[in-house]
Parts: sequence; C-alpha cells; structure tokens
Amino acid sequence: PREDKDTAPKNQPSIRPHRAPGPFSDQGTDPSCRKVMKPTPLALAALILCLGVRLHGKSSKPPNLIIILADDMGYSDPACFGGEMVTPAIDRLANEGVRLTRFQNAGMCVVSRASLLTGQWWPRALKNFERSPLLSEELRKIGYRSALIGKWHLEGHPMDRGFDHFFGFMDGFSDHFKGSPSYRLDRAPFKEFGTNYYSTDQFTDRAIRFIAKDTGPTEKPFFLYLSYQAPHNPLQAPKSDILRNRGKYLAGWQAVREARFRRQQEMGIVPVHAVLQDPPKNLPDWKSLTPAQRDLEDLRMAVYAAMIERMDHGIGRLLKALNDLGKADNTWILFMSDNGADSFSVMDQAMLQQNKLPGDPGSNWQPGTGWAHASGTPWRLYKISQHGGGITTGAIAWKGGNVNHKRGSIQSSPVHMIDVMPTFLEIAKSQVRHEIAGESFASLLDGKPWQRQKALFFQYMDNRAIRNSEWTLAEVDGSGWELFNTQSDPLEAQNLAESKPEMVAAMQKQWLEWWKKESGKPNYQADSTATSQHYRPQGDKGSGEVYQPSSMPARLSNRFPCP
Repeated sequence: PREDKDTAPKNQPSIRPHRAPGPFSDQGTDPSCRKVMKPTPLALAALILCLGVRLHGKSSKPPNLIIILADDMGYSDPACFGGEMVTPAIDRLANEGVRLTRFQNAGMCVVSRASLLTGQWWPRALKNFERSPLLSEELRKIGYRSALIGKWHLEGHPMDRGFDHFFGFMDGFSDHFKGSPSYRLDRAPFKEFGTNYYSTDQFTDRAIRFIAKDTGPTEKPFFLYLSYQAPHNPLQAPKSDILRNRGKYLAGWQAVREARFRRQQEMGIVPVHAVLQDPPKNLPDWKSLTPAQRDLEDLRMAVYAAMIERMDHGIGRLLKALNDLGKADNTWILFMSDNGADSFSVMDQAMLQQNKLPGDPGSNWQPGTGWAHASGTPWRLYKISQHGGGITTGAIAWKGGNVNHKRGSIQSSPVHMIDVMPTFLEIAKSQVRHEIAGESFASLLDGKPWQRQKALFFQYMDNRAIRNSEWTLAEVDGSGWELFNTQSDPLEAQNLAESKPEMVAAMQKQWLEWWKKESGKPNYQADSTATSQHYRPQGDKGSGEVYQPSSMPARLSNRFPCP
C-alpha cells in the first residue's frame, strides 16, 4: 500500500435536504397564473430566440457533453443519495442539477456499456456491436472531438468507433496500481505504471488534459466519456484514504442500510411512509460475526469507500478545470453507475493464502453480499440481478450556466441507458438517423414533463424483468417470477404473482417476444449462476447462496490498523 497526500476532503459536506414527493411521483412545479396577451412582433422574435437556445443556455455553440461512469457503485453510496461517504463533488452536481432517481441500467458492466453507446437493448447491441452506430460516431459527424478515458470493455478499439483519443484498458478490470497488459495510450501499449500510479487519479489527469487541449474561438465542442474503474474490484486505494475510513463500518451492514434509508427519506428520495425490508435470508446477522470477521469486513468497506471518495475528488478537479477554462457554462454532465454493487467475494480465500488484504496492490477483493446490501439501499439485490438493486443507479444530470430546470430537483421518471444516445444527440442539436430502442428525455432536462412510452426489458444469466408504468415482473436465480405494483410498491416488497396469474402470463409473453426479437434466439434458456465460475445465486428470499464472511488473520491485522 502506498501513501498519497492528494486525498479527498475530510469533512462531511452539508447536503441540502430536499423534501419532494419522492422518487416515485415526479416533483411538480408551483402553478402560476398568466394573463392571455396578444403577442407583439418583438415578443415573437424573443420567443424564437429563446426556443433556439432552450437547452443550450446563452451559447449558440453546441454544448460540450460528458458522461462520468462509475463502475459497480451502489445506489446509496454518494451522500446526495443517502450515503455517509464524503462526496462533495457528486453532491454539488446533485444540488445544482437534477437527480434522476429511477435511472436504470442493464445490471452488468459490458451489457450496460453496449446499451449506453448504441441506444439498443443489450442482446442486439452486443450481437451487432461492430455494425451499430455509436454515440461517439454520431457526434463526430456533427463536428465533435471525443475521448474515452478509462475502461472500454467492448469489442474492437475505441479509436475505430468515433473516439479521437483513448487512454485506459480494454478489458473488464485491471489492477488500480499496477495496470494490466490491456492498457493503451491511443493505439500503443501503455506500460508506464510508476510507483505513484493509481488509475482513478490518472484517468482524471488525462480527462482534464483532453478538455484543455482545444481552446479559443474556433474550438470544437467535445464529448468526454470518463469511464472510471472505481469502485470495481480489485478493492484498492491509497493507504491514507483507507485509514481515514477504518472503523467507520464496525456497526455493520444493516445499521448502515438503516441510516441511509432514513437520510433518503429526509431528502425526499424515498417516501416517508416507505418501510425498509427485512434483511436477506442469505446474509448473517452482524452480531453473529466474530471480532476477526468484523475487522476484515470493516476493512473491505473502508477500501470501497476510499475508492469512491477518491473518484469524487477527481470529479471535483474536473469541475474546477471546466470552470477555469471557461467551459462550464456550456457543458452537460451525466453521472451514473453501470450497475448495482457487487455482492460476490469469490477470491477471499485465495487472497488470504497469498497474505493479501483489501487495499493491497496485486490483490483482488470484492465488496461481498453484506456491503452490497447496504450500498443498494433502498432496493433489493445487486449487480447482475434485474431487481431494483441490480439495475437502478443514482444518476445526476448537470449543466453550468443558465438552465430551465429547477436546480437541485428530483425526477423519478424511469430513464434507461438506452435513452442516453438520443438525449445527447438532441441536446447537441442533432437527431438519431437510425432505429434504436431508446427515447430522448431531453425535455425532462429542460424542465418539462416527460413520460416513457414503452416498457423496459432486462435480462442477464438467469435473472430477468419487464417493467411498465403499472407493473414489474422480475425473476432472480431462475427461481420463478415475482410480480410487483410499480406505483405502490416500487421497492419490490410484496409479491403478487400468485394472486394475479393472468398479469404474470401476459407480461411473461411480452418479455419472451422481446427476448426472441432482440437476441435472435428461438427460445429462452438461461445460463445458471449456480454453475458459474464468477457468480453465485444471490436471491434474498431463499435461492441465494449464504454469505460467509472471511476473518482477519492475526498476522495481517496491523497492515491497515483499525483505530
């Protein structure tokens, strides 16, 4: 582990409580009375001018566009979504922008990223990825310069897909300190991993360098896809950041989840009448853990929190650079995670046999079921599942300068990663020229009502779901369908499948039709998590594998000492 003086701020920021009706019915605006007046020619001219700049503030230039993608970050981790972590930059985006509390993804890294860039459902997006137009390619056609900084995790090379610059790695994960053979600087292999290398810091540095490269009256608008690896495994962070969080999680995962839930209610993210569900059946009570188990679990979460706070510090540096360069007022930022928190811990014993702890270079620890349960508050389940905790991200849309939406507002309209492409193209004064699944939610960011027109579909391994404005049908571990009322039971607590078999049958038919169309397969036969090398059954009602917390070896207990 290495020391690093460039750490996140120590004090918890003050998050402005926002008492909205909750994420399950959109926040409205105060009604106002207007007199009917006959428009004058001057008024008409002013109206035309306003319409021409409604999404772009005062600038006549196309806006700069930034996607900041966290990797495996849970819904409630940032302070502005209920977390106890120190995340002043993400909180600033929330307080000055719009929190999209029902922003949904595909539940797993690669499939979410394919949908994000293509606007297609992932079975079609992955199958036809090399032939599908990407957001980066469409923006290049209208004069944007673009860069991908961080994780790619898709077929081909980013610079063959509309990106002018690439720094990062091609595969699904890399060591945060030592990198991996798949790192590239543009097209050349990158091997310069010095003693102070840390992926999050380097990605931030490269992102700032990219946005600063072109300035002046003839500069092009830019598209930056900043794809952090944090807090994806391996759980690694600078030692000083880890030690700052040591001991904060000794109260246990259920206590953390309950505290986050209360803060979400205070903020208006969760209705005050909502009830937190019982702990998963496959998660042991924190009180049953030995002191050595609690010590290691606290370290596991301390590293995870340090990774998110380090990423937040980088986002703060990026925001400062935008302001210093005079670019903030004409820049849109969309912040989100690619899926829910990682509940797996398949490498624990191998790591302990190698005398490696969470935080160590060369280690490969994961968060595990307990902390994934806390990170996903208020939802059920985790990464790869298609219940709320697997596919819901706490997203934020932000723009500097003049905006038409209410800053700090909360919107609960169901938005999906497939919607990013048409939305960004509309904001960039362009349009989609081919058939996609996504729907533009640009009007939502313009302070206007927006309602999804079609159902949302989900699938990964033996997990699947379909959601419309009234009902959610979901399955975990291939254990059978659960049916929930989307409006009255958004937290998916009351299974109505037995009492409404006709609804289950109708929605199952609709889901199967979607699957056949998008995958090109004649029927549905899922890969089982029970036989997977990387995953395990994770259902919280009895189908999931019981979580077994590992113990801190006495010989390693002083490496990251708990205060």
